[in-house]
Amino acid sequence: MKFNITISLLIAILMLSFIFISAQPDILEIGSYLATNGVYAGGEFQAAVVVQLMEPWHINSAAPEDEFVIATKLRIPESEYYKISDIHYPAHEMKTFAFYDEALAVYEGEIVIIVSGKVSKNMSEAVNLSGSLYYQGCNNQVCLPPTETAFSLEIPILSNTESVIFQNEDYFGDVIRTVETSSDTFDVSGSFVKKGIIVTFLLIFLGGLGLNLTPCVYPLIPITMSYFGGQTAGKSGKRLLLAILYVLGIAIVNSALGTLAALTGGLFGSFMTNPIVLLAIAGILIALSLSMFGVYEFGVPSFLMNMGGGSRTGYFGALVMGLTMGIVAAPCIGPFVIGLLTYVASTGNPFIGFSMFFTLSIGLGIPFIFLAFFSSKIDNLPRSGEWMVGVRIIFGLILVGMALYFVHPLIPKKLYSILFPVYMIGSGIYLLIFNKSGESARGFLIFKKLIAIVAIILGTWFLKPAGAPAEEMAWQPYQENIYDVVIESGKPIIIDFYADWCIPCKEIDKITFTDPAVIKLSDQFHLLKVDLTSSASPEVIHLKEQFNIKGVPSILFIDKNGREIESLRTLGFEKPEQFLAKMNKTLSKL
Repeated sequence: MKFNITISLLIAILMLSFIFISAQPDILEIGSYLATNGVYAGGEFQAAVVVQLMEPWHINSAAPEDEFVIATKLRIPESEYYKISDIHYPAHEMKTFAFYDEALAVYEGEIVIIVSGKVSKNMSEAVNLSGSLYYQGCNNQVCLPPTETAFSLEIPILSNTESVIFQNEDYFGDVIRTVETSSDTFDVSGSFVKKGIIVTFLLIFLGGLGLNLTPCVYPLIPITMSYFGGQTAGKSGKRLLLAILYVLGIAIVNSALGTLAALTGGLFGSFMTNPIVLLAIAGILIALSLSMFGVYEFGVPSFLMNMGGGSRTGYFGALVMGLTMGIVAAPCIGPFVIGLLTYVASTGNPFIGFSMFFTLSIGLGIPFIFLAFFSSKIDNLPRSGEWMVGVRIIFGLILVGMALYFVHPLIPKKLYSILFPVYMIGSGIYLLIFNKSGESARGFLIFKKLIAIVAIILGTWFLKPAGAPAEEMAWQPYQENIYDVVIESGKPIIIDFYADWCIPCKEIDKITFTDPAVIKLSDQFHLLKVDLTSSASPEVIHLKEQFNIKGVPSILFIDKNGREIESLRTLGFEKPEQFLAKMNKTLSKL
């Protein structure tokens, strides 16, 4: 019955087309607007194509639910001057009309279509964005033949001295957030428009402060305590200045790397795969540990200690240590950082990018000023003397352990799984049996033995034989053409972009992806893992660019038609309950 109705409808449309072909009315007007007053060369842009339909006309949805319906489509030819990355259509309405007895997906009234793209890096003059809207107009009784209406928009190219000014908030206020970011990502441009520059930078500072609650800062805590806790800093003013220089170093490097990642489209934190970087960090930590063990007292020139960050009281040493730790802090990402990366990439302005990431990094570093200051006050405790040697030895052992942690990507996984626990056990035995420092201070002796016992227990626990392998999610490594194959199967997809140096990736693997409920529900998905640890294949690079991946972990939920459900994108660690909710939302859209 439905087939006969469809055939009849097609015949009716063809007959009416001949009637209207010679005198088709103007049923819509098109305007085009830019989200900003211009873009920098090589920067990203957002444009709104605004369609105003006359009553009583409507046009079909861009994603119609009936296959015989002609879909509305925005056509923009390829150009050497710009590259279109996304066209976002608004949600349609379901309406019933006299010529058909079932509801159709249509647009009525004002329609706002958002176009996202990037202008070429070598542009110095305004770029003309042009295209056409392909559509079929209908009213309650008849449909017109499909047609096209052209539009064009000039995109000014800003000089480095000009500022980006946001405009046309009526068109971009709600839509741009769904185009550029997930629902949790910080909308920098919207914040500028609504709250102003001062409040926006305050929010960025608070966002940096919030990064201290993420796993990526874990390595900074023992390193900071070991560096400052093992030195005699002197007066309070000097201790505070050393702490500030340390955090300033973190902020400078973290800001430079963040700006570079945003402007080049590189992966935030990918330099942590570079063996030279990892060995340099480990070398500085070893140099610091040797100063804790008193090795530098035997003829090592002071200028070498300063250059290596090994000076116990040097301002330059604190700054160099902070610069090194800035590299350690840089892999920290999350929805907030992704919002900054996206915005800085769209402006293409290094000064704005550095200012924002510097503000973020100061927020991240503020707690470490207090941690460094109070760690260095340990020399003010009573009975200072022999037991202070024991304190420095403990901190020195921690620094050696952290050096081993940073080079673990260069060590075979099986060897590292033995080497690190054995080091913990050996350190504990050394403190418990062989190290005699601080024996006269009863309180410190109890503390030292407690640390030693904990190290031995943890090392032994890590060495215990693995039991029966736990049930795991059926991840497939991403390879050429696999994405197209799984889309054709009609099942939704979960794509996990990860890297071996990413601490939140390991957290989500260990906690969320081993949850029985998550594993059970994952059977209804195709699961793809994309390894971004080091240099990637052209296929992986293309996938990363296609989905605009700025950092890891980034977990995407793809519906059965191959479209990402952007509001469900996961950036950073997420608990099993939250991940399950996103899985269920994806399945509910089938």
